[in-house]
Amino acid sequence: MLPDVPAAAVLGDDAAAPARRRAGVAAGSLKEKSDLPPATEDVPASTYARLERSVILWLIGDNILMTFACVGKKSVRMPCMLMEMLVFQISISLCMLYFFGTLDSAAVGRRALFIWVSFMIYQAIFSFIGPLVHGFPLSRAVMLFLWIMFFCGAFGWLMKTLRDELRALGSLEPTRIKRLLEVMTFQAALLVIGATQGINKGDMPRVGATSTFSMSLIFAWLFSVAILEVAGLDAYAAVTRLELRPIEGAALLFTGIFVLAGFAAYVLSEQNNPSRKMVVVVFDTFAASVFVAYLCTARIVWVARRKRRSKISDDLPA
Repeated sequence: MLPDVPAAAVLGDDAAAPARRRAGVAAGSLKEKSDLPPATEDVPASTYARLERSVILWLIGDNILMTFACVGKKSVRMPCMLMEMLVFQISISLCMLYFFGTLDSAAVGRRALFIWVSFMIYQAIFSFIGPLVHGFPLSRAVMLFLWIMFFCGAFGWLMKTLRDELRALGSLEPTRIKRLLEVMTFQAALLVIGATQGINKGDMPRVGATSTFSMSLIFAWLFSVAILEVAGLDAYAAVTRLELRPIEGAALLFTGIFVLAGFAAYVLSEQNNPSRKMVVVVFDTFAASVFVAYLCTARIVWVARRKRRSKISDDLPA
């Protein structure tokens, strides 16, 4: 029977060092796995198959409306376009529900991003065709195409990044989805109200104002998740002591501006015959502030992700 001799005595300190390091890394890895809370255990994408099918069916219906609005009979083009303007905001919310309501499944993230990109590309193509068919200038068609493509790429990256960060933080807070469902309920009410008040050609300013207000609700929710939950901004300190970095202050400022623009759109939507020019001004203000708020928020999220990854790499054993 061989005596129990330490590895360092047989191999020497230099030769035994790699073995000790490998053993330490393995032990740390096992400890890390054992410390994970049960809520972070990954579930298969099939768990959310019903939600996925429901979202896809809704998005297909939205795209059908957009198609009829562009290439359908003249008598149905305008009603379909106005109805699609009311439905589009709920489509965005459903995509966000699929992104953030399935945080315990890694595989869903890739599927959610694919669904989002496919839907937005289709929307962008027909958003370019639609204004030309309805007699609007080419500049309006180009602007809408670029706006939807911005949604496709920029917000696709932001939602995927936020999803990954929330998973890494183990943040499966149910109140986040509860707030999203409340927003979606209000959007559904706006859809019913807007449709019952009329979806004829003369109703476009009112429907446009309603859709702007509805869109401001979902983006306010998304930016609050990014700034408060992922970036970890202390809302109390930010409000009472103004402890803000310039980029954080800018993100909150422009988020507030597009929320106010959305409220202005709501006021316009309640008028019997809102001014078309005023509706356009409010929407342009909303779009510009969303763009700047996105740039600031994306920068904050990117820095927060880099800090988290840097901290993880520093904590790893040498």
